[in-house]
Amino acid sequence: MTPTANTPTRNGRSPPPPRSNLTIRAKHIMTTNLTVVGPETTVHGIAQLLTDRHISAVLVTDHGAVVGIVSEGDLLHRRELGTGFENASSPGTSGKRANESIARRKSDGRHARDVMTGQVVTLPEDASLADVVKTLQANHIRRVPIVRGAKLVGVVSRADIMRALAARPDGSHGPTSRDDDMIRYHVIETLLSIPGTSPWATTVTVSDGIVELTGSVEDEAIRDPSRIAIEGIPDVVEVRDHRSIIQPY
Repeated sequence: MTPTANTPTRNGRSPPPPRSNLTIRAKHIMTTNLTVVGPETTVHGIAQLLTDRHISAVLVTDHGAVVGIVSEGDLLHRRELGTGFENASSPGTSGKRANESIARRKSDGRHARDVMTGQVVTLPEDASLADVVKTLQANHIRRVPIVRGAKLVGVVSRADIMRALAARPDGSHGPTSRDDDMIRYHVIETLLSIPGTSPWATTVTVSDGIVELTGSVEDEAIRDPSRIAIEGIPDVVEVRDHRSIIQPY
């Protein structure tokens, strides 16, 4: 049950009243467990990845920066399928999607750098949710990469926005500091600030202020201190730590 202003927390203190009219930002709701490929990843490898993980696109990164995206649409016209450039450019088909050189490159290319769509639209992690929605609509896209400087740190998709909407109480007039997505971001930031917690190998979920940690932690000695640090985050009701210790090879 989500605590109210009169409900004491585990340490016996009543929580402060929630702050209203907060701005939900990309960093609060973005997905951080990402599937990415490099420019030299093969087309066959990308197709296998899309199939195995039941996803429709992967971002292409180079030294942490987004350089392109490969979607199912980029792989529809392939010579090995009999749907390549020559087949797709017969009379009656539209040439508006790409010029001849791009169509041939996507048809015959063997690596991500050959078939990817470049000039990917990105947003900074502090972008407001309103700006995210405007960007999705203006560019007719389903997801937008989120960057810190030039480095990819997450993705906000329409599904993430729906999750944020579902987390709002019925009849809510705006987000508050107790919202689960905002708590989740503070948990991730706490893990990032503590060496040895392996935040890249940890999945954080929050429901009604209860934090669930699954995955792995690099240093066993830091597991309990990191859990205690998370328990100290405002509005965290409980921490359920299921992380295992990364075993050395």
